[in-house]
Amino acid sequence: MTFHSDISAFFADYVDAFARRDADALSELWEPVGLFPSPGGNFAMPREAFRAHCVTLMDFYRRQGVARPTGELLSAGELFPGVAEARMAYRMEGEAGELIAEWEHVYILRRSDRWRVSLTIADGEMAAWAARGAGL
Repeated sequence: MTFHSDISAFFADYVDAFARRDADALSELWEPVGLFPSPGGNFAMPREAFRAHCVTLMDFYRRQGVARPTGELLSAGELFPGVAEARMAYRMEGEAGELIAEWEHVYILRRSDRWRVSLTIADGEMAAWAARGAGL
């Protein structure tokens, strides 16, 4: 498998876990502690806390009318052996396919037994929901 197809497969699993509302599967795609730089300050979350966050986030999406999350890998590059950066474009669609929100996300991933997210910058998502009056 090439680097790009490997990262594409990772994010296919990532988006699928969100679509299935599977917080366990999603949290397993993260390092034991994930880092979250944000405009309001940086923080870290251990995997179990991140799993609980996923449950809350999936419920938030449902309340916003999201029926189908989609994601497209825009770019990916290997920074060092086993360390990658990736930029994803997300679209949250309603039951009839209408656009609810869209944004880009940046990730840093590390490869151990598989690729896992170490860090994400979610400023785009926070801005997208704030523009709809539905802050996270």
